[in-house]
Amino acid sequence: MAAIYILAGAMTVLLMTPNYVTSQPDQCTLAAQNVMKTCSEGASISMGNFLWFVTNGTSTNGVAPSDPATFKDQICAVEPQVTGCIFNQLGQLFKTMCSGSPQTLAAVQNFLFTYDNKCAHPCRATLIDSLRQCYVSSGLSADLFLSNRTAGHVIGSTDSEVTMFCNKRATLLGCMKPIHDSCPEALPILSTADFHLPSYEKGVTILCNHPMVYLKGLECFDEPTPLVEACVQKSQQAFLQTQIDAQAKNFSQEQFVSATCKVTIDQTDCDLKAWLKKNHEACNKAVVGLRREMECSLLPPNCTTLQKPLFDTACHEDTFNKGDRDNFQNGGSGGGSGGSGGGSGSRIASLPGALLFVLAFFFPFVKNVVV
Repeated sequence: MAAIYILAGAMTVLLMTPNYVTSQPDQCTLAAQNVMKTCSEGASISMGNFLWFVTNGTSTNGVAPSDPATFKDQICAVEPQVTGCIFNQLGQLFKTMCSGSPQTLAAVQNFLFTYDNKCAHPCRATLIDSLRQCYVSSGLSADLFLSNRTAGHVIGSTDSEVTMFCNKRATLLGCMKPIHDSCPEALPILSTADFHLPSYEKGVTILCNHPMVYLKGLECFDEPTPLVEACVQKSQQAFLQTQIDAQAKNFSQEQFVSATCKVTIDQTDCDLKAWLKKNHEACNKAVVGLRREMECSLLPPNCTTLQKPLFDTACHEDTFNKGDRDNFQNGGSGGGSGGSGGGSGSRIASLPGALLFVLAFFFPFVKNVVV
């Protein structure tokens, strides 16, 4: 369920006639039909009932169940099993006999898109707005939540805004956690918006502990340099190469996740070294060290183990420059421009297009990457 949600956002699903895979069957179409039949029946769902559900009753080969409401509960309960099975088997199929059959791939994608939408938890449509409302009920600006205007200004843009946010942080998180935890699809939904609540809590705690350094950093990260942009381009190319390697070498789940973690950690290190070289008085060791600590706290937990040597180097305690930070003196508010600076979100914001492009081809691994 969660993985199909991300897939739907990452790939263009082409429209097709409801009976596409049952009309004028060629070798590829028959093979795709057989995959869906095998996977649905493996979960005790007949092919006829499956087609009825995923085509909204429009397939001529669909068979309506005797009790549609009970059947929906049954087919939705096995959605991860069925969709995982289909994508695992179709991976090789569309590299071989179906490599020249985009219509068949589009048809299967459309079926699974419908399948996932019909089984979606109601919170999928309300989660983002509910979390944003927590800012309002906590007396904070809703613009701070997933707003392009405040990219990098995650806890505010001025002394007063930062003080208010940090004072109300516990109230905000106390509102967000129950909403987040009650939504089974929270992780994949929020991953498409580059938001992970446990990491967010760690990150804002680090920033609130050093508000003057954070505010000064807004001046540093307001405009990326050619070196910073080169790091972004390098990471995007690396993600695409990971996709190519994974397909060509038939990566295992752990190999794929490990490879994407390596790209993410390499990007973090490249990005922060580039900011430190920026010719700006605000881009000092205290500022960049604070950002490095926060960026490292945002890395997925599995990356810290699968790429432990790399993580231990890029996120070593010494690289946080805590001594410089603790002695930091800021004569003014250091509020920066309040515009669209790179800030703490620049690394993540630069990568989702490439990452989701990769994930679209590796459906079984999506959950492991985003958790």
